Amino acid sequence: MSSIVVDTGPWQRAPRPLPAGQAVFAIGDVHAHAEHLWVLHERISAIIALEHDDDAVSVIWLGDYIDRGWEPLQALDLVAAGLGQPGVTEVRLLGNHERFLLDAATGRNLTLPRLLHWWRYGGEETLTCLAPEAALEDPEAVGAALYESLGESRIGFLEGLPLQHRIGDYVFAHAGLNPDRRLEDQDEDDLLWIREPFLSGWDWPHPVTVVHGHTPEGPVALPHRIGVDSGVFASGSLSAVELRGGELRFLTTRIEGLAPRDLGSNSY
Repeated sequence: MSSIVVDTGPWQRAPRPLPAGQAVFAIGDVHAHAEHLWVLHERISAIIALEHDDDAVSVIWLGDYIDRGWEPLQALDLVAAGLGQPGVTEVRLLGNHERFLLDAATGRNLTLPRLLHWWRYGGEETLTCLAPEAALEDPEAVGAALYESLGESRIGFLEGLPLQHRIGDYVFAHAGLNPDRRLEDQDEDDLLWIREPFLSGWDWPHPVTVVHGHTPEGPVALPHRIGVDSGVFASGSLSAVELRGGELRFLTTRIEGLAPRDLGSNSY
């Protein structure tokens, strides 16, 4: 069986410096690939233990823990458990795929058109795993099966996930920020779904850089955004960014024996 390894990219200049004495790790879209997340957790834990004795460290998961992979519960549980290291601040954000799951499992937005949309755009594996006996044509049965598979503890975990988090001049959000809205006026659709005009960032108006997932092009570092979604379901690589002082580097998993990704070519 092939093993998963982590490639560590070179240090490069970050768009903005972090507040003094702080370090941040942000993990991209897991998409139910729990084995990759486990290995990435181990690497991040080792870096924290060996290199960050005097730093205030935060670890942020950027959402989309489920869908497009076959280990949704395992991935959710790994994110919920975190690293288990004393003194580390851990923040888990909501992704658009968790919104689909949560709305269906709680019956808040449980319709056949929405289930079919979710199925077509990433939910097939999750629905097959968590509601294997329920027909999509019976949304109430699907919702009940999802709720039973998740259990109250996981439902509570999902209900408590915030939409964004800020550290210094960095905002962490699943999809990004809308450049046409003030920072305090961003809504859930912006934070969970936006692509353009956020990605291109022309005339970026906000005094912050956004660290985000959602768009599987990463890892990429630009003046207004750092994208950490490397499309693990297609590429076999799960990425994280480490921010330290005025620098950053990417950590990216891959299947051992496959060519490493070029981790330094996407900097601005």
